[in-house]
Amino acid sequence: MSRFILPGLMFFIFVLEGTLFQLVITERFASEIMIVPRFLIVMLVFIGIYLGRWSGALYGLIFGLLFDVVYTDLIGVYMFGFALLGYGFALTYKWLQYSNLTQVTLAFLAVFLFEYYQYGLLQIIGLTEMDHTMFFQHRLLPTLALNGAFAILMVLPMRKLLQYVLKMARFREK
Repeated sequence: MSRFILPGLMFFIFVLEGTLFQLVITERFASEIMIVPRFLIVMLVFIGIYLGRWSGALYGLIFGLLFDVVYTDLIGVYMFGFALLGYGFALTYKWLQYSNLTQVTLAFLAVFLFEYYQYGLLQIIGLTEMDHTMFFQHRLLPTLALNGAFAILMVLPMRKLLQYVLKMARFREK
């Protein structure tokens, strides 16, 4: 049973991020700001910190590909970005497990880097005409605020959940 908790939670967040949450945000803040939930990235950072770089990269590949197939026209943008973040933010995962502030900061940084990665790529390809000032003020800052709040809310529950998943995995190995 514990094997399916984490993938199930990630899938639930994937669906929530792409459907229900978009409707709520669009109706509430239909002005010029763009709030983009990147809850999967926050969760990938936590998974990478607790379960290691390969688990973070694998979850990043799977959910990035799923995101690309379902929500975008370019296959590989999210898959590469999510996998890179899941792997990259777990390189020093042992010492990070003890500091909530560091985990939240890393999740915040991961969202920041992914937003710039996506903006830069779309700018190079020519799929966006948004200038940097508008991107920074109307998209990046609101997105960072939302995802930073989500990271603060999820750091302790995810710690407990991931420690439970690790404990059950060790128990199954015996």
